Amino acid sequence: MKRILTSAAVLGFTVLASSGASAQAVPSSPIQFGVMGGVTFPTSDFKNVLKTGWNAGALINIGFATSPIALRVDGQFNQFNFKPFTGHHYRVIDGTADAVFNLPSASMARFYLIAGAGVYNLKLTNPSEDISNFNTNSVTKFGLNGGAGLKFNLPGISPFIEARYHYVFLNGNDFANNGANPKLQMIPISVGLMF
Repeated sequence: MKRILTSAAVLGFTVLASSGASAQAVPSSPIQFGVMGGVTFPTSDFKNVLKTGWNAGALINIGFATSPIALRVDGQFNQFNFKPFTGHHYRVIDGTADAVFNLPSASMARFYLIAGAGVYNLKLTNPSEDISNFNTNSVTKFGLNGGAGLKFNLPGISPFIEARYHYVFLNGNDFANNGANPKLQMIPISVGLMF
């Protein structure tokens, strides 16, 4: 009986070791798709006009086997309510291309830095007479972003959380009809899954 238990234990350890080794030998796909969502904080002058909003988005992450740097393309929808008015929303749809630098880590959790540029489409929705001072047309502008995140590399799926700072270049009457155009600045904090 003791010999059978010893043989079973050895066989079990052998199977676990070989499955772990084979799992490590099989590289994960260099291309990951993902979804994310969270809260978006307007900053600078915009926090005086807009309330904290929400965001949702999707992404494609392209990694390289021998490099800590990856490329990422994502699209995100952000929506804010106006502070002085009810029933009016300010929405920002962005598409960005970014470089991702994955910091070295021996654990499943890995910090990363992200930075890039993109285009931002801005629009005031549900306009009315009491909000006529603001531009109600759809405007597309260039912007920059940068931030950091924490990604958990689990088998088949990678949960993550990140915060990014976005700076959108406005001018003329892009935001307000009186020419008062603070640069649009916002910080989305998102949680998501890559798979």
